[in-house]
Amino acid sequence: MKFQTAFVSDIGKKRKQNQDNGGAFPSQGLFIVADGMGGHQGGEVASGMVMEIVPEAVKKLQSKKNWDPKETIATAISEANHQIYQLSTENPDLMGMGTTTTSILFTEGAMTIGHVGDSRAYYFRPGAIWQLTRDHSLVEEKLKAGIITREQLKTDRMKNVITRSVGFESEVKVEIYEMAVEPGDLFLICSDGLTGMLEDSEILEIVHEHVFQNGNIKQAVDTLIENANEKGGEDNVTVLMTQVQG
Repeated sequence: MKFQTAFVSDIGKKRKQNQDNGGAFPSQGLFIVADGMGGHQGGEVASGMVMEIVPEAVKKLQSKKNWDPKETIATAISEANHQIYQLSTENPDLMGMGTTTTSILFTEGAMTIGHVGDSRAYYFRPGAIWQLTRDHSLVEEKLKAGIITREQLKTDRMKNVITRSVGFESEVKVEIYEMAVEPGDLFLICSDGLTGMLEDSEILEIVHEHVFQNGNIKQAVDTLIENANEKGGEDNVTVLMTQVQG
């Protein structure tokens, strides 16, 4: 499969360091965003380790006959979890570190998402946007239980508390999503630095103008980053967009 891809990670307006990470590995059909958390350099270390460990583990598993994409992405993220947790127990400065991880793995005619945390994956068609992943967050649980409304979600004081992360505990449950894909399908992975600043409707408007009308993925990514920062840039913001070419 071939892809057209753009990726930007920005420190934002309020943070002193960028603990986000991400990258595209088109030869493997792999695209990842990780949003780290933890004192000192912990978050940056955790998200950086995901970017090293997951692609290597996926590559190793892809070399096996009849490899399974669901098992491959879940195993790779679990391996990152193990190594991050192990390092945090050995280094007091890194204790409690963790990271979100949202990874898309493409195979012929299909894609598989491995997801932990509140970074998100979206799918676009002209004029339409779908959130493919469910946030592992406290406010999402409160919303599901009917304690808060969707309108209250963004202003809830617990909005940044996640319920699942890679590396914080000795084991992690990786949520898996699958769907069929075809040429022209467009996907976005982003940290909550984007979704905390922009509504889905605003994201769609930017993507529709720059990608579906003008065919410029890089401009779409740049504009999303600019808009998140213009609205306050409260967090690091990372945006990775990829379109299936065939």
